[in-house]
Amino acid sequence: MLKKTLPAFLSALLVVSLLVSGCGGGGQGKTVARVGGTSITANELQARFAELPPFTQQQFSGPEGLMDFLDRVIEEEVLYQAAKRAGYDSDPTVLRTVEAVERRSMIQAFYKEEIEGVVTVSEEKILAYFEEHPEQFKQRGRIKFRHILSDTQAEAREARNRVIGGQDFASVARELSRDQGSREAGGLVNALNQGDSLPSAGMSAAFVSSLFEGVVGQISEPLRSDRGWHTVMIEELRQEGVKPLDEVREKIASSLKPAEAREYYLEMLEELKVELNVTVNEEVFRRQPRTEEELFTLAQNTEDPIARLGYYSELVFQFPDGEHADEAQFMVGFIQAEEIGNFEAARNALERLLEKYPDSELRESAEWMIENMGKETPPLEEGN
Repeated sequence: MLKKTLPAFLSALLVVSLLVSGCGGGGQGKTVARVGGTSITANELQARFAELPPFTQQQFSGPEGLMDFLDRVIEEEVLYQAAKRAGYDSDPTVLRTVEAVERRSMIQAFYKEEIEGVVTVSEEKILAYFEEHPEQFKQRGRIKFRHILSDTQAEAREARNRVIGGQDFASVARELSRDQGSREAGGLVNALNQGDSLPSAGMSAAFVSSLFEGVVGQISEPLRSDRGWHTVMIEELRQEGVKPLDEVREKIASSLKPAEAREYYLEMLEELKVELNVTVNEEVFRRQPRTEEELFTLAQNTEDPIARLGYYSELVFQFPDGEHADEAQFMVGFIQAEEIGNFEAARNALERLLEKYPDSELRESAEWMIENMGKETPPLEEGN
């Protein structure tokens, strides 16, 4: 609907304001749409468009695409105003989310500008890394040359003499060379690595490697290959070895910078903690002692026998004269015998009950368990 109602000049205005950089004039401040009392200007639309990733910008290219983008912006504004009218601008959940986004954005900006933007990697560290990791900066030998391919050694010498005599190498190559792959380019063979071959010109890997013994600008003696004789002039030559430090300095600095930034960040963090008087109430994190009732309730409501045994044992240890101490002591023996099967530990626990709590109502049960522990339950006789 929007595409049909907006005037045609708006498309041109959007194209100019969004896609033509450095364009002055007042057109960019014009209102291109209105939602309620809010105006959307070309300037605002341009700023929003610039925030899109490049691949998304491509989806909105051209006048029709820009109109689609304006539709999206209008849709967002409509929903925003509807949400605000419904009171979501004061909703606690929304406000917490807004605050969290604001905090993260500020922290990220602070880290980028005040830490990453300040840290630099010293020349000493760059040089040390360069010297300690030469294997990372190896480079293959590389050569660029022109050649003239001749059938015979005599023809090759003739071509060489013409070049040495002052004729242009490329012109002689176009006239005399039999290598169709490089003839029209004046015999130019562009950038071969040491160890590469060029079968189309009859150059084996060994032939190409031998060219690295030459000197830039000199005209070679005729060189034999399986296709004939070559007259070669080297234009560029880079021997195999380690790249120069100047060539890799920025790469090294970029790889070392995150660690430098992290180190600087940790130092700054400690200084800021002191500056802001950071304190920690460790009492909050210390385990608070549980009451007898809490331990007894935990033991009764826990299915795992090991956990239950732990709660009963802690109760007896913490509250040996408590209301539930004798029952807890009995249960320690009962769990060891009936659920864990450790009869020795069960016997010790039950004998401790008899010794420490002689008046316990569980005394008879403890004595019976000690006497019958580990025995099979006798079969019932008929009538019993």
